[in-house]
Amino acid sequence: MSRIKNTLNERGSVSDKALRQKASSVFRTLFENRMKPVRSSEGGFTIVELNMTIGLMAILSIGFMAIFTNFLVTNTRINTSIEMTSGSQILLRTMVEELRYGAGVRQTNTITDPNGPGAGWNTGNVNFVIITAVPAVDSSNNYIIDTSTGSPYMNEFVYFKQGTALYKRTLAHPSATGNSLKTSCPESVATSSCPADRKLVENLETMSFTLYDQDNATTANTALARSIKIDLTLSKDTFGNPITFDNSIRITLRNTF
Repeated sequence: MSRIKNTLNERGSVSDKALRQKASSVFRTLFENRMKPVRSSEGGFTIVELNMTIGLMAILSIGFMAIFTNFLVTNTRINTSIEMTSGSQILLRTMVEELRYGAGVRQTNTITDPNGPGAGWNTGNVNFVIITAVPAVDSSNNYIIDTSTGSPYMNEFVYFKQGTALYKRTLAHPSATGNSLKTSCPESVATSSCPADRKLVENLETMSFTLYDQDNATTANTALARSIKIDLTLSKDTFGNPITFDNSIRITLRNTF
């Protein structure tokens, strides 16, 4: 009887031990499953993976934007520099041809300009004005001669700075019959009979000239000038940084015709 009882006790002990082991295994399995990342049955992303993906995409986007912005800024600055270089060279080349072709620099305009300053135009560096005289020609490019002098009539060109732009005003000699040029006007009052002044260049920061006599000494007397040196500086702001370009040229004047 005692043996049977001991046997039953041993079996009960084994059963309790097995039950505890089984329960422990179940709880361990539940805990491990709870700690594992939850995935949908359709193979989606976890929240951690999604956050990492979004962060990576943001970093890549910022990098691409920085590269594109740098390219845009660099390209714009290069184009601006090329534009200013070309503009200054065209301007100086135009002035060179007209100054060499003409009868030199004049101190004041001799042809009345109804749209000019009250006291007329005066060559000077304060407001930057240069007045030049060129022979009047007809549509066939023949000189229009003043019979009283035997010399061609003279038209006048006035180069003047207004704001950050340089303009050229034409003053056609009123007595030159068949004159191929017309007197020009400010754009605000321009008409078919008085075309608008020609804008030669924009973004002009400074422009000055120096006159030299036959001894290569500087002079303020336009009648004694045998050459003129023109200096200009163009400047344009691009993305908060100004680009400047300097250019200069010296021209020999005819001064008589």
